[in-house]
Amino acid sequence: MVQLAEISWEEAGEAFKETDVVIIPVGSTEQHGPHNLLGTDHLVAAAMARAVGEKTGVLVLPVVPVGVSEHHRQFPGSLWVPPEVFRAYMKAVALAAVSHGVKKVLIVNGHGGNTASLMEVAGELRRECGVFAAVASAFPPGLEGHAGEGETSVNLYFHGHLVKMEKAVDTRQRERLGSMIIEGFNRIGPAQFPWDTVDLTDTGVLGNAGTMIRSTTASADKGKRLVEPYIEELSRLVEALKGADLEELLCKPHK
Repeated sequence: MVQLAEISWEEAGEAFKETDVVIIPVGSTEQHGPHNLLGTDHLVAAAMARAVGEKTGVLVLPVVPVGVSEHHRQFPGSLWVPPEVFRAYMKAVALAAVSHGVKKVLIVNGHGGNTASLMEVAGELRRECGVFAAVASAFPPGLEGHAGEGETSVNLYFHGHLVKMEKAVDTRQRERLGSMIIEGFNRIGPAQFPWDTVDLTDTGVLGNAGTMIRSTTASADKGKRLVEPYIEELSRLVEALKGADLEELLCKPHK
């Protein structure tokens, strides 16, 4: 009974009395190479949040499936909203939960492009609304590349029936933007530029310029080794939030 969308309003009223913490999963709908599903980021966020909710008894709100993903726009099926729209929506969802007594929010985020916006929302909630919000990745730390071995392995663990491994590819990333040398995702010399995925790759398997990002080596077993310890780590965080004193988490007043 941890999925808010799967219970009645009467059950929800009782659940909100039991804890002041909720989990909000959020991701994106965007290309993840020729082998992974477009919903990778939001489906993984929802699955991770469900697993943590089941372990901790904390309510999980419905997943937000579209985020800040305009850099993938050249790939069919990718969807996005402007950052200002995304921020306003996420804050409004959180405050709707707050109206039912929630005081602490853990956002489980499946898309790196959302992170800056989500941190702004968390800051506004903490400074202005008396709500403590934190943002955690839906993916275990240390994964290399977008749609690479790690992300694909996580997908195989959660949604193996939807991954088409026969279409998986390894992709060397481009190193030049015209005559300019690219470093990382978006650096040309000492400057950054607003990059698009197609600046680095035609397949959508994405990583640092000049590197080979592999997806063909992914497996469900690798996904299990990545995912299950991370579910435990996130669950420990939620338990700590449940027991934490709200006043100690909020911003300190001006002197």
